[in-house]
Amino acid sequence: MKCLLTILGIFWLTLGTAQTAAMGTIELEITGMENDEGQMLVGLYNTEEGWLLKPFKGAFGKIANGVTTVIFRDIPEGVYAISVFHDKDNDGKLNRLFGLPTERFGASNNAPSRFGPPKWRDAKFQLLGGTLKHSIQIH
Repeated sequence: MKCLLTILGIFWLTLGTAQTAAMGTIELEITGMENDEGQMLVGLYNTEEGWLLKPFKGAFGKIANGVTTVIFRDIPEGVYAISVFHDKDNDGKLNRLFGLPTERFGASNNAPSRFGPPKWRDAKFQLLGGTLKHSIQIH
């Protein structure tokens, strides 16, 4: 009887473990900065509704020789999109003049930004666990 309870206990533990979502890592390289001033602000989004409004995770990246590397760890499998911008003056916001950005920006998949911000459908990608390497060229 004691052996049966032990086996059932192990079964329930493994069942619970099997149902947890796999986790992954996103390694992001950002290029295209004109200089090393300021920092890169990075937003990782997990819903179309929250795209460019409410990031799932955020990060700051130090710029060295025109390149920034940001790593997001322990991210559940799913669909994501990334937005980035070069915060030259370290004020934490994308500066604009007459509604147009004055600081360089970009999105995952190098999604275009014609007549407005990049679209979720163009920027989204799927994380299937493991490590995903992604690069963004800002403009």
